[in-house]
This record gives sequence, C-alpha cells and structure tokens, in this order.
Amino acid sequence: MSGTDAWTPTSPCDTRCLPARHTLPRATLGRRLRRVLAVGVLVACGLLLVPAVPVLPRGVRGGAGRVWFSGLLAAFGVRLRVRGAPPRGIEENVGTLVVSNHVSWLDVLALQAVCPMRMLAKSEVRGWPLIGVLAVRAGTLFIDRDRPSRLPLVVGAVADALRRGHVVGVFPEGTTRCGRRVGRYRSALFQAALDTGAPIHPVALRYRLADGSPTTAAAFVGEDTLLGSLREVLGVRGLVVELVSLPSPRPESVPDTGRPGLPANCRGGSTGPPEPRGGPRTPASTARRRLAARCARATAEVCETRPPENHWTCTAVEVAASCGERSERTRRDECRDRTGTRQVAVGTAVP
Repeated sequence: MSGTDAWTPTSPCDTRCLPARHTLPRATLGRRLRRVLAVGVLVACGLLLVPAVPVLPRGVRGGAGRVWFSGLLAAFGVRLRVRGAPPRGIEENVGTLVVSNHVSWLDVLALQAVCPMRMLAKSEVRGWPLIGVLAVRAGTLFIDRDRPSRLPLVVGAVADALRRGHVVGVFPEGTTRCGRRVGRYRSALFQAALDTGAPIHPVALRYRLADGSPTTAAAFVGEDTLLGSLREVLGVRGLVVELVSLPSPRPESVPDTGRPGLPANCRGGSTGPPEPRGGPRTPASTARRRLAARCARATAEVCETRPPENHWTCTAVEVAASCGERSERTRRDECRDRTGTRQVAVGTAVP
C-alpha cells in the first residue's frame, strides 16, 4: 500500500446502502418543481450577493449566512432540528474547531444554518458547478488528498483561521458514510486546535424521515453523482436533518511546541483551571489522537442505531440534550393489546 493509498480515506458504504426509491415517501411532481425553482433563485441570489459580504459588519454577515443556508435547506424540502447549544458564533470572535461526522453535502448546509463557518473541503469541490464558486467566495479551505505532503500546510491554514477568531468546520472521517456507522476520526486537524488553544466542538448529524425513522436517503456515497444525489433529495418528502451539539472534550496538557505566547496547558480549548507547573505532559501526537477518539465515540453514541437486543430507548447524549430520562426494558416487559399493538412497560429509569 502506497503512502497515497494509506492517506486517502475510504468508506465501506456505497450505493447499496441507499434505500430503494419506492420505499420512501415521495414528493409530488408539482412540489419538486417548486423546490427546483426555489433552489435556483436562492443560488442565483447567493452568487450575486457574495461579493458584498466582506464589507458587511461581522454580526450582519453571520445572520445573513444563517438565513440563506436555512432557506436553502427549506428549498430542498429538508427540515432542520437542533439539539443542544450551537457553537459560539463568528460574531463572538472566538476561534472554534467544529468536528462532525460526514453523510451528505447537506451536512454543510445544516452546519452553516446553525453557525456560519469556514469549511475544510476536498480540492475537487472547487471545480463543482456553482457550488465551487460559492465555496471559494465563502472562504472555504481546501485539502488535496492526493498530496499528503501538503497536510502540514493545511493544518497551518486551519490554525491561522482559528487564531483570527474564525469558526472552522471539518469532517475528520475524511469521506462520507451512509450514517448508520461513524468511522474513525483522523487526528491531524486536531493539531490546529492544540496549537492555538481553540475549543473543539463536536457535532453529530443524523437523518430522519417525518415519522422519526432513520434513513440513508441523504447519503452521498459510492458512485453516486452530485446531480443524482440532488435529484433524490428533491424527490423525498419529509426529510429531516438533526444536528446534535455535543460537549467539548477536555484535552490533556501537552508539551510546548515552541510557539511564543501560548501556554501548553491552554491548548485544546479547556476552560478549566490550568495544569499545575511540573505536572505530566502528554505528547501532542497522543493528545490529538485521544481527542479524535473521544469526539468519534461521542458522535457514534448519537448516530449509531442500537441493536434491538440492547433495549435502550435513547442514548446518554440524547438524555443530556433533552433533559429527560433513559429507560431500560426487557423482553418480558413487552406485551400486546387486543389489536395486536405492541406495548412496553418501563422497568427502570436511569436519570
């Protein structure tokens, strides 16, 4: 395996992970045509207004971005649900690294609708029709996955954006998955947060239908084309994207890397008291791997569907987000009424 092959992320998901079209609730032809028209109008307005964005005040710029991306989601017929506190916005001048699992091109719209940010995207996006132009004008950072030797430059560019108070969104999986499983988070980009002391804000994205059932309809995987994925999303009725904001991890104290003016114990966005001098120091490579693993585990806790034998009604993170209770049930608690509808008696409740 060559260095390039080892670096390039691969996904186990392909078009076989996508649901058959006849199994999904479908929008009527008239509704699909209205969606296409609305998307076209919004994209055209975006192309015309983007050149004026740099001269707007920062707060106005952030608000306008949220409105535009929210409108674009609505134009595609996608409803956005947010759980938990969103990342601190760009108007607060706080550099934050937002890390998320990656399912679809809709992920970017959902993240931007909650908090405008500079995204890190693969270099191929630059050449996409219309989307590439909007991405470049919006200040997107690009990574060439075929040239791993340039990775330190990309990490440096992300760190520079964080120092200037920008919110930067990255997908550490490096590729899209269907959403039923979360892949390993690659740790390189976490170094930017360690170098700058910027907080890390994990986010979990999952897709549902209107009845709450999970779906892979929005996934952009395998040999699926962007045009084909756009057509499928426009044709689905009741698609929902849920954005779950997760707690920021507290990293270990890491050794000084020679950057002036930056205490080692401030890296990673910890808001707690500094480590006492002379305390243990974790190597930076180990610290970023642990941060990546923690964020991946927290995201998987939300996104991965529990197998039936576990009998959990919801995950611990969902409980924290909704301030509710987690209930455990066993098979003997299940019964059916006269109509055959299954009922469940809750045996224990864990706060």
